[in-house]
Amino acid sequence: MGLGILDIVLLTLSIMSSAAIGIYYGIKGRKSTPLEYLLGGKSMKPLPLAMSMMVGTVSAITIMGNAGEMYAHGTQMWMMDLGIVLGLVIVAKVFIPIMYPLDMVSLYQYVEKRFKSKWLRQATVVLQLLGGYFFIGFLLFPPSVALQAFTPLPSYANIFIVGATCTLYSAVGGVKAVVYADVLQSLVMIAGVLAIVIQGSMYAGGLDMVWDIAYHNDRIELLNFNLDPYQHHSFWLCIILGFFFTLGTFGVNQSQTQRYFSTGSIAQAQWVLYYAAIGMVFLRGLINLSGLVIYAYFKDCDPLTENDPHKDPAYVLIPYVKMVLTKIPGLSGLFVAAIYAAVLSSVSTQLNSMTALLWEDFLKVLPIFSDWSEVKIGGLQKVIVFATGTLGTALGFLVSQLQSFLTTLFAINGALSGPLIGLFLVAVYLPWVTYKGASAGFIVSIILNMWIAIGQVTLPKRALLPSSRSGCNTNPAVEMFIADDPFNVTATDNVFNLTTVAIDTMQMEDTKHPVYGLSYCLNSLWGTLFCIVVSVIVTAITGSNTPEDVDEKLIAPGSWVLFQRSLVLQAKEFFREKILRRESSTRGGNKQKDEELEIKDPLNNSLELKEPKDDDIESRGAV
Repeated sequence: MGLGILDIVLLTLSIMSSAAIGIYYGIKGRKSTPLEYLLGGKSMKPLPLAMSMMVGTVSAITIMGNAGEMYAHGTQMWMMDLGIVLGLVIVAKVFIPIMYPLDMVSLYQYVEKRFKSKWLRQATVVLQLLGGYFFIGFLLFPPSVALQAFTPLPSYANIFIVGATCTLYSAVGGVKAVVYADVLQSLVMIAGVLAIVIQGSMYAGGLDMVWDIAYHNDRIELLNFNLDPYQHHSFWLCIILGFFFTLGTFGVNQSQTQRYFSTGSIAQAQWVLYYAAIGMVFLRGLINLSGLVIYAYFKDCDPLTENDPHKDPAYVLIPYVKMVLTKIPGLSGLFVAAIYAAVLSSVSTQLNSMTALLWEDFLKVLPIFSDWSEVKIGGLQKVIVFATGTLGTALGFLVSQLQSFLTTLFAINGALSGPLIGLFLVAVYLPWVTYKGASAGFIVSIILNMWIAIGQVTLPKRALLPSSRSGCNTNPAVEMFIADDPFNVTATDNVFNLTTVAIDTMQMEDTKHPVYGLSYCLNSLWGTLFCIVVSVIVTAITGSNTPEDVDEKLIAPGSWVLFQRSLVLQAKEFFREKILRRESSTRGGNKQKDEELEIKDPLNNSLELKEPKDDDIESRGAV
């Protein structure tokens, strides 16, 4: 039940096409400037950039993880898409009009401009780089597991192959190669997921039967409005997860902001996000539906239960593909190609953006590069891509030791992105906050958020929804397949074998801090709130900005108006109590003025202006 000849042909064509695009743009742009290599000369069209943005975030983790989530925990996480759409609109309307006109390559140049602090800019870059390297490791692991099930190669060999492929064409072609390869890969991904949905729904008797089976087995849950923050998912938790995931990914993350920086205007940059929102809802919807289709097929013979109760539900895709799609030549190859396309697009996006950060924020200012030609700098950027890809591949081996990688990824990503979101919101909406307050808030939020995330990762996995094996005796093919260990990834296969020990839940509840049990969906929210609150408190203690300290174009217009209005009120108060009092006190010989100005000084020598009466004004006019 491995790959047939047609499957191998389709997979090979997919990979070779991506490599060919990279080589083409590498040859075409061999003398390109750094701006062309990183931003495509700021002349790229919104639609291909939107498709690149879509597949840059809908990765192999999404295909395998979301399908497994629907299979094992139900459909509540589907509501995350509402939060994603809301977040994309906010980014388009708030962040882009401020960030795009600044003509930046690195998004974090904004931090330095706003707070006049180079070290704070570099701190944000370091945090982004750490998250990016770790994310590459996550991106490489799921496809290596899928490929291991269809090829004789072990998972670590597949990690190396996929990582090397991504690194090669990303380094050669630059951002144009990445974007146009993403366009091709998005089509492959859609075709691969459609193959699962169509073939599976045919087995079940139609999509209506798939939904009916899921409904009667408690998989359909969309409107759980429970406010308990300790539950796995709810409507509110998923909205928060999607909203802050979007702010962290499309608002304050170099890998995606670099996409809309590559367009020619603010309006085009906004359309990139609008197109991406449509594509993401469609593709993520297909992926979520595929999880229900797989459940309908395995409803009476769960392949996860007996083989390994601690196995990640995302692996359920593998036995399904091997048992269902291999019956039709080419479909299993299409699925593997979709997984490959997903990881190629996501990793290449990360490599390109991290190269931009390393060059713009650290290397460009060094004296050694001051007299380098643009062509020579372009060559150096290719070397940086190779080095970044190598390190990311190494981290892929480390990530292979983790269980429940979708939840773990969201937990860690939320912990890292929350402080960044908070810092940017402070910068955009709170102009009176100084660099001291922002720095304190940023550091404190990182420490607190990482404490929470690390504690969450050490907790045991949440229980899956009930599943059945009562029908395995009527389907000997499934039973035999499960007995043969279809996942072919056990604890002994791990490269480093860090830990695979199951921990008793009651014991964990007794020994771990209760904050660890909070839903991982809230991690970004906590980081954002920590950063904002600490920034405001520290600024209140150490002193705030004035309009002379802040550039108006770096602030949201509404916040700037409020900032100015509060200062105008302060100026009026100062004028009335200081200037008018001084003028009136110098006119002591004028009895008429003395009558109008009544001095009251029982405790604090303050002055109070006494308005003249209308009768007095009329009588004076007559005189």
